[in-house]
Amino acid sequence: MAFVLRHHPEEIGLTLDETGSADLEAVLAGLRRRPGFEAVRREHIERLAASGPGAARFEIAGDCIRARYGHSLRQPIAYPAAAPPEDLFHGTSPEIAEMILSGGLTAGERQRVHLSADTPAAREVGLRRSPSPVILRIDTASAARAGVRFYRAAPSVWLSDDIPPEHITRLE
Repeated sequence: MAFVLRHHPEEIGLTLDETGSADLEAVLAGLRRRPGFEAVRREHIERLAASGPGAARFEIAGDCIRARYGHSLRQPIAYPAAAPPEDLFHGTSPEIAEMILSGGLTAGERQRVHLSADTPAAREVGLRRSPSPVILRIDTASAARAGVRFYRAAPSVWLSDDIPPEHITRLE
């Protein structure tokens, strides 16, 4: 699901709208044409989107489904700008943290920078990259004054434009 909705909808013949949404029945039909997915049902996708990590990653609204964040598509995904909390956080490896502190936080191959609403969530993200993650704090007020826009993608996930290093400090 993530591969298709975040990166390659064309692999199953999908077209996403400006919010990254696709018709759920079209997703099902496309998945069922893939080996190993012939028996997938709407209930499976609804369960995935409603529990565990899927609850933050996917959103079903009416007859459509979308990945909330993580897109690497060339097609821009529209998010409404939102006022962030005073601080947001980014978990990463010690090596990457040094590069971020000197050069800023960039989206890389993704469309937006990914940020966490709290330090436990940032630590969890950082643990995917290092057994000793570094947590970086983003001063959202100063970043917003400098023109950085923020978008709420999920309850604990925020997205932003690239963030210059002067708005980033190391917590741990």
